[in-house]
Amino acid sequence: MMKNRILLSVALAALLMGTSAALAYAQAVDLIAPDTAKRIVQVLIGLMLAAYANLMPKDVGRWRPSPVAVARAQSALRVGGWSLTLAGLAHAGLWAFAPLSVAHSASTAVVATAMLITMVYAARTLLACRTKTTA
Repeated sequence: MMKNRILLSVALAALLMGTSAALAYAQAVDLIAPDTAKRIVQVLIGLMLAAYANLMPKDVGRWRPSPVAVARAQSALRVGGWSLTLAGLAHAGLWAFAPLSVAHSASTAVVATAMLITMVYAARTLLACRTKTTA
C-alpha cells in the first residue's frame, strides 16, 4: 500500500512539473497569457489537494489497541478529508473563475480555514481520548 501511495505521489508531482514546464514554454512563445498559465497550475494544485484529501479517511493505518481510539481517529480523518476536499475544490473553482486578486486571497483563506478546522477537530478528538484514558 505504501509503495502504491509513493508511486502515485511521484506520478502526480511529475504531472505538475511537466504541466508547469509546458505552460512556461507556451508562455515563452506567446501561445498563452501569463495569467492563464498561473490559473491552470493553481487549478491543478486545487484538484490534487482534493484528490489527496479524499484519500485521507480511507487510510486509517495501523489499528490501535482501543476501539474507541480507532473510532475517534477515523472521525478526525473524515472531518479532515471532507474539509480539505471541499477546500481543494473551492481553490480550483476560485482560480478557474474568479478575478486574480480575489482568487489569490480567497483560495488562501479557504485552504487555511480547512486546515484550521482539521487541526482543531483532531486536537479536540485527541484531548477527548487522553482525558478518558487517564481518568
